[in-house]
Amino acid sequence: MKVAWSDDLAIGIGIIDDQHRKLIERIAAFSEAVERKEADQIDETVNYLVGYAIQHFGAEELLMIRNCYDEFDAHRDEHSWFIKEVGRVHRDLVEGALSPERITELRDLLVRWTLEHISVTDRRIARFIR
Repeated sequence: MKVAWSDDLAIGIGIIDDQHRKLIERIAAFSEAVERKEADQIDETVNYLVGYAIQHFGAEELLMIRNCYDEFDAHRDEHSWFIKEVGRVHRDLVEGALSPERITELRDLLVRWTLEHISVTDRRIARFIR
């Protein structure tokens, strides 16, 4: 499953768009590593995603709080789900508990979730702030 940044994903908040671009680049690297079955690259990318997702979501959540965003709780729940999912993937990778098929399913899930989250949920923040 291919994923790449496009200006259609921009929500119009510079710092968030920059972070989304980096997040998409890393998810694309993860996707490519899954395709090539490169275990070291998969592990490295998942490690990065854990830390970066927490950093990025923190910035988004601060923005929502500062702007009294009315859908903060639901949005934060989505972030929590993503962090837990990536954390589970990392744990299972370390424990050697992921089959190639399961890794592919997780890749597809993370790609779809990220694109949907940016395109719909994050776009709501931008509309609210404007």
